Amino acid sequence: MSTARPAASATTTERLPSLRVAGLSGLAMLAAIIVNGPLAAVRGVPQYWDPNASTAIAARLGDAAAFPASIAFFFLSTLIFVFGIPFIAGLRRLVREQSPDGLGADIVLLGGGLFFGAGLLSEVLSTGFSIVVQSAPSYVLDANAALAVQALQFAALVQGQVGLGLVLIATSIALARSARAPMWLVALGLLAGVLDLLRPLAAANPPLAIGLFLPTFVWIAAVSTWLVRTRTSVER
Repeated sequence: MSTARPAASATTTERLPSLRVAGLSGLAMLAAIIVNGPLAAVRGVPQYWDPNASTAIAARLGDAAAFPASIAFFFLSTLIFVFGIPFIAGLRRLVREQSPDGLGADIVLLGGGLFFGAGLLSEVLSTGFSIVVQSAPSYVLDANAALAVQALQFAALVQGQVGLGLVLIATSIALARSARAPMWLVALGLLAGVLDLLRPLAAANPPLAIGLFLPTFVWIAAVSTWLVRTRTSVER
């Protein structure tokens, strides 16, 4: 009996810093998404669903002065993966500890992989496409092709975020089994996860699909903050 206690204490001490890193990574990932997503509008990047998208996209992709900004934001998009991978890994570890023999941890792993795969495809089809146009001297831009690429980018993103919805649901179920997690965080995660599963139905209405993703942003910020603060409260 006495020899088992130090081993359990050591395991707890080792686990908590990793969850804190996961929480900090989640906040950093959220910041990278905000910088690389909504700020695209500030940069003047046209959306394919705008009425004048055909003319605007052609002008934007043909603007050599915008090329450095495209390179910068393409690099910044990699930070989503740099910080997102430790975040998802931390969620997987948390879920696995709550249900070692359940499917939750595997769902977090596979759902996170789908989310990152779709995110990679989305970045390649959006910012990456503008880099191709500018870096290929003989490229002849076709506005309709550009619109199709931009629309495929959004469709891939919405489809891949279904995987993130599964991550939210699996994590929320695991948190419901933990006495430390507040129930509002569990409820928010379940709601945001279900909305992510339904978002493909709004793929033809991008503003609505984007709006349905906002609860996921709030949950990522909330659960990341909770992971950071949980370590401190337990150590005390």
